[in-house]
Amino acid sequence: MLSLAAVAATLGVALTVSCVGVTIYRLYFSPLAGFPGPKLAALTHWYEAYYDLISNNGGGQFTFQIKRMHEQYGPIVRINPDELHIDDPDYYSQVYCNSSSSRPIDKSTKFKYRFGIPQATFSTTLAEPHRLRRSAIAPFFSKARVRNLNVKLETIVERVSHRLSTEYAGSGRVINITDMWGSMTADVITELAFGRSANFTAAPDFKSGFSIAMANLARSGHWNYHVWFLVELMNWMPDSVLSLLIPMSQPIVEYRKDTIHQLKEILAGKNIEAKEGSNPTLFHDILSSGLPKQDLDLKRLVEESISVNGAGQETVTWTLSVIAFHVLDQPDIQARLKAELIEAMPDPRQFLPWEVLEKLPYLMANYPLLTNAEPVGLRLSYGQVQRLPRINRLGALGYNGMEIPPGVIVGMDAYHMHTNETIFPDALEFKPERWLGDPNPPGRAHPLSYYLVPFSKGSRACIGIHLAYMELTTALATIWRRHELELFDTDRSDVDFRLDMIRPMPKRDSKGVRVVVKS
Repeated sequence: MLSLAAVAATLGVALTVSCVGVTIYRLYFSPLAGFPGPKLAALTHWYEAYYDLISNNGGGQFTFQIKRMHEQYGPIVRINPDELHIDDPDYYSQVYCNSSSSRPIDKSTKFKYRFGIPQATFSTTLAEPHRLRRSAIAPFFSKARVRNLNVKLETIVERVSHRLSTEYAGSGRVINITDMWGSMTADVITELAFGRSANFTAAPDFKSGFSIAMANLARSGHWNYHVWFLVELMNWMPDSVLSLLIPMSQPIVEYRKDTIHQLKEILAGKNIEAKEGSNPTLFHDILSSGLPKQDLDLKRLVEESISVNGAGQETVTWTLSVIAFHVLDQPDIQARLKAELIEAMPDPRQFLPWEVLEKLPYLMANYPLLTNAEPVGLRLSYGQVQRLPRINRLGALGYNGMEIPPGVIVGMDAYHMHTNETIFPDALEFKPERWLGDPNPPGRAHPLSYYLVPFSKGSRACIGIHLAYMELTTALATIWRRHELELFDTDRSDVDFRLDMIRPMPKRDSKGVRVVVKS
């Protein structure tokens, strides 16, 4: 019988041989072995984990490290043992293309668990189930359906405006406008998509526990990605234990309970008012879509709900915050916007429908994809800054004379696209004149608007783009037509991208975009 020391020695030798074998394979025999990049990144995922979790006193730095890699190694870089990253604006549509049966575009499996909702459409890895699941929710987010929700959106924006008038105007009270937008977008997605009037905009100082909890869920993404068993552990815990151990999760736990109750009623044939009304909920669309039985499982539908809520809140909230800062920080921009809104809406109590608002040239100059002025709201808020890894399962890709084999993970991101100095000289500066006539950048085959990708492109592009635009236009037009806001102890460092927490975040000690409402 082997002694304990002998067993330990045998295990040590086996581990050493295994590590040496993995090292040799990754450096010399992997399909990615011929691509440039740091050797340490090629050897281990802990290289990426360091920048995501530890660097700069808390992580959120890998996107910036990728940029430094490109500066050293060129436009294509191996950023970890399994993945390439490309920094070439003209190549974006090659990676983010439409999926088909002959060219299925998959998603990296590791990113499936990033938010703890692996069965949601957003997290679905393989192209075929993703296409089915997306087709079930796509009708709800069509432009025609979204237009029908305009009046409900106006009601929510009216609640925000009323509070600004009655509680804050002339009082000197300071509002973190990101909290205000966060509670508004939480109301929008829960009421419009799920028919549940939670009235988060009534929270004291607009600090909705639910929208704050959803923001914290996004911040946990790096830990979920690198320490995946944490997700399994939390899913295993009873809700009461989870709420006790992680108090900030309590609003999401309560939301999940309410969602389960709502779904059980719908599945039992109860609560049919929304289905028979003019605006059925997203759940009713899913249940009538013809999805296979396993995709109508209660747990998956709850994960879908959390996914739609998170996507519907975080990016729109931050985009509105960035827009608010830039409008308030530059008086000439605010004056032009005000003048346009006063002309379009002589009565400040008036709501203009979305199809009218989207034709106002200067209002739309702040965030459309096609515009004659700087779309600072979308370009400098980025959408999601972390790379979006894609896998061309069956076909090879060619880049700069190098072949990327089928099945290799390839990623790009909006941060590298939107700050590319050859496309956007002085990329971090606000320069409206650069967009006049939507010109082609020098030596480029596409106009400037082609290189704006806050909603990504291809078969996995953001499905909620029309709802996002309607929120942005209606909220901005209403608040700026009715109210006089002024920045309070806030500067550009409070909106500049400094931390990659899936969505862009400013410096760690930022107190947010704070404003007061003048009388």
